[in-house]
Amino acid sequence: MAKIDSKREELLGKLIREAREHAGRTPKECAQVLNMSAQKYHTVESGKYLISLPELEALALYLNIPMGYFWGSEPLSPTPDVDYQTLITLRHRVIGVLLSQLRLRAHKTQEEVAEALAVDVSLIKKYETGQAAVPYLHLEQLCRYLDGQIDLFMDDVHGPLGRHEALQKLSRQFQRLEPDMQKFLINPSNQHYLEIAKKLSEMDVHKLRQIAEDLLEITF
Repeated sequence: MAKIDSKREELLGKLIREAREHAGRTPKECAQVLNMSAQKYHTVESGKYLISLPELEALALYLNIPMGYFWGSEPLSPTPDVDYQTLITLRHRVIGVLLSQLRLRAHKTQEEVAEALAVDVSLIKKYETGQAAVPYLHLEQLCRYLDGQIDLFMDDVHGPLGRHEALQKLSRQFQRLEPDMQKFLINPSNQHYLEIAKKLSEMDVHKLRQIAEDLLEITF
């Protein structure tokens, strides 16, 4: 039997290290997943350990990456580039504006809101201008007092959180599908059928009825 290609060993180790770093995991955490010492795991990423397929599968699950990544058929998912501090600052301002709008719709003054929360009116003014962060529990109290919903203050679908929530929802829906349906959806050759299904879902009832009648005529 031919000797294993040392370059391939090094490349596989490098891929494992990059996947771990991409997932934000430590060597110690990955070593625990593989039930080995941190020292031994070091040989995995250096290409000196002949890792097994089940061990690669365990790492793929733990690091949330496709198996195809290890043999070059699939890339790592891009990491969202989010300036978290700027995001938080902007969101405080947006929440302040929304809070002010909710208060005005409820025909309440800042003084009345302050009294309801048992805080100084100056704090309510800072909340509404984004100068002070509104504690989440205060936001719940304000929603109850002003007859609003907490969803009003959530990041919209176009923001980072909105995209994150949408992906989480899609993942949950996918997991609830039967295995046969999951295989159908992830098969690239079925994309054409999915596009047709999307177009059909956008049609009104009259057009759908006409298509059904045309199909019946062709069939019979």
